[in-house]
Amino acid sequence: MVTFTNLTRAPEIGANSYLLRSGEHSVLLDAGMHPRQDGWDATPLLDQIPEDLETILISHAHHDHIGSLPLVTAAHLGAKVLMTSGTAALTEPLLHNSVNVMTRQRRELGRTEYPLYTHRGVDDSAVTWELANLNRPIRVDSSEFEFVLHDAGHVAGSVMTEIRAGNHRALYTGDFNLQRQTLMLPCQHPPGPFDTLIMETTRGAQAAVPGQDRAYFEESLLAGIRQTFERGGAVLIPVFAMGKTQEVLALLHQARIDGKIPKAPIFIGGLGRVMTEVYDRQRTLNPRQHGGLRLIPEAQPETFDPRRLSSMRLRGGHIYLLSSGMMTPNTTSHSIARLFFPREHDSIFFVGYTDPTSPSGLLRQAGQGGQVEWGESGTLPVRCEVRYFDLTAHATREDILRWACEEIQPTRVLLVHGDPEAQSWFASQMALQRPKMEIVHPPPGQPIPLFS
Repeated sequence: MVTFTNLTRAPEIGANSYLLRSGEHSVLLDAGMHPRQDGWDATPLLDQIPEDLETILISHAHHDHIGSLPLVTAAHLGAKVLMTSGTAALTEPLLHNSVNVMTRQRRELGRTEYPLYTHRGVDDSAVTWELANLNRPIRVDSSEFEFVLHDAGHVAGSVMTEIRAGNHRALYTGDFNLQRQTLMLPCQHPPGPFDTLIMETTRGAQAAVPGQDRAYFEESLLAGIRQTFERGGAVLIPVFAMGKTQEVLALLHQARIDGKIPKAPIFIGGLGRVMTEVYDRQRTLNPRQHGGLRLIPEAQPETFDPRRLSSMRLRGGHIYLLSSGMMTPNTTSHSIARLFFPREHDSIFFVGYTDPTSPSGLLRQAGQGGQVEWGESGTLPVRCEVRYFDLTAHATREDILRWACEEIQPTRVLLVHGDPEAQSWFASQMALQRPKMEIVHPPPGQPIPLFS
């Protein structure tokens, strides 16, 4: 029997990691770190990973799926790690950046357990990584497991993982998107039916509004930029360094070519530039649109130096595409936002998910004319424009429901990677559309059968 253990500590988007076990053979799906927890509480249930772990499969390079990878490979020296070339190229600099962040938090915040791993630990982990191709079966030594990776359309290198064991098939979605982005193509469609679907539920609590698709939000964002420039303002777009930076930069570059926005200077962060360079190098190695587009030489973004913040003055007609997307304290987007708040002609535009408890979430709730608690600056009035444009890298709940019920047609569904409200929506809707489908909320740390 194949068992599945949810190693994420709670039903949420956290330290995503899942264990498959069949007899003496074990495989780990992802090894993430919780974006809102600290120290060892941010890691998965590492003590439940068996010593004889053989293989680790990484779905994509976001921190909540890779952040604990050096810890796992250090504790399980015989395990090999499989990922696409795009994921490998992005993961290494992102993990080194995590070491830098943890080291700074140890120094500035007194978190003595940090860093949880070192630069040497990242280098040692990278030695165990093996590149895997899409759509080709991967055998795991003498076990019954066989895997096939399918493009997930989320970020560069992202995959859905088909799991074959005996006569059974399961599909782990990771994070995926059924619609196109500016660069990413829609995900591949592995032919169903599958026995089991391990499914992300990220957007289960967020209904799509008819008529407000990605194209609508893209045009609305560009219109917002034009309006801001017309009144002499600047635009701040808080983004994650990997994925969202490249998608929005490509959108703005094409908009400048098409005359939809002026040829304004665009500033990106240092890590955002590193990630963009990786996207450029990987442009022909991963499924994407605009395969010939090289963002650095063609869009020509300028690299923003945060050391300028103490003396800089905002200039109208500039776009600042800076991390972090959550505007976490001590990040560039958090620090520069203080310059935008008092200026009515400036704008802060959000283009992705904002955790309600994060600074970005609090700023969205406050809105123009409100007040927001802003770290060491205390409570600040917000006079600049604040708007949200849904340029998501995740599939909508409506798309997922249709895809799961009509294409994948699983007998059993394991709901993961979502808050309780999001998981509950999928559970209720799937029960209505497919009453015979078994819906499971995998409890943290408890092995359950993967197949019915």
